[in-house]
Parts: sequence; C-alpha cells; structure tokens
Amino acid sequence: MYSSIIFKEWLKTRRVFFIALALALLTAAYAILTTNSFIKEHGVISLWLSMLDKDTSFAGSLTYIPLAIGLALGVAQMVPEVTQKRLKLTLHLPFPQFRLVAMMLATGLLELLVIYLLQMGAVLIYDATILQPELVGRVFLTMLPWYLAGFTGYLFVTAICLEGTWYMRILLGLVGVAVLLVMFLQPNVMAAYNYMLVTIIAFIGIVTVFSFGSIARFKEGHQD
Repeated sequence: MYSSIIFKEWLKTRRVFFIALALALLTAAYAILTTNSFIKEHGVISLWLSMLDKDTSFAGSLTYIPLAIGLALGVAQMVPEVTQKRLKLTLHLPFPQFRLVAMMLATGLLELLVIYLLQMGAVLIYDATILQPELVGRVFLTMLPWYLAGFTGYLFVTAICLEGTWYMRILLGLVGVAVLLVMFLQPNVMAAYNYMLVTIIAFIGIVTVFSFGSIARFKEGHQD
C-alpha cells in the first residue's frame, strides 16, 4: 500500500517536479555565472570584501525560487484531489487516514528536498572552490531560510487545498502570507535569519499539523 500511495502522488507531481528541477538548476547556474563574472571583472578579493563588508549575497537570484517551487508542487499534488473529487475516495481507501495524509505530505516534501539539495549543492560546491569555509557557511545560512520558506509555502498550500470550508481556507491563506512575509523581510542580507532558524524549523512542524486538521474537519462534514 505504501508504494501504491507514493506512486499515485508521483504520477500527479512528476511533470511539475522535472520542470521545477530544471528551473532550480538553471537558476543555480545563473547565480554561479553571475559570481564568476564578478570575479573576472573585479577579482576574488573584491568578492570577499563585498560579502564581508557589505553583506552582499551573490545568490540573490535564487531568493524566491524555492518558494515558487514549493507552491507549485503543492498545487500540483493537492488541487486534483479537490477539483476531481478524489479526496473523499482517497480517504475511503483501506488504510489509516492520517497515515495516508502523512504519506502524501512526505512524498511532496521529499521531492522538494531533492530539488533544494541539488540547487543548493551546486551553488555551495562552486563557492567552496573560491571562498573560505567561513564564507561558504555564511552563504549556506543565507540560503537556508529560502528553502525553509519553500517547505512552509508547500505545507500551507496543502492545508488550504485539503480544507473543506472557505472561511478556514481564507484564514490559513492570510496566516501563510503573513508568515512568508516575515521570512522575506531581509531576503538578500547575509545570514540575516540566524537568530530565527530554530523558530522557523519549529514552525514548519506546527504548519504540518494544519493539513491533518483540515482532513479532520473534512471527515466531520465541514464542507462548503
């Protein structure tokens, strides 16, 4: 049953997955080429000084890409469940319902993780050839909130799609927008969110519960 659930989710998301993967790698290549062009024009020392003195992030072109990918994957995975009336049928499968939702979310989160690791890995591997380890670490900490925002956006989309009532969808949407705005107040400042990383990671765990709450209300008949 587990493999069948994973395969069903993969069938819904595979097209968006490959498009998102291509976009992630292309934007990573663009960020690398931009950095390389700066080095050729100004030298690697100027790059270091700009990163240290001005807190310049040379990966800024990637800032909103993880969020866009997370939102797109969430829509691709969950909207068919609603628009094609699949959700009620899915919940009647001979399988524990909350475990079923957990498998659906785990499949989407794993697909995002693969995309994010490949994109981040490409940038960091390149940076490791031109930067000191301390600067590579700062680049990693600068990028990490962008990927956490991608996971957060995905989880809000899934909760909204699984929700059966419009007033709760609107409420979840407003909360999601507010949270994501906070996460992008200083998107291109080096390591600006270090002090919030633990809070953000903990909040992602909380947001995951929203989808299970939506399913619980759907089972109880709270639908428009």
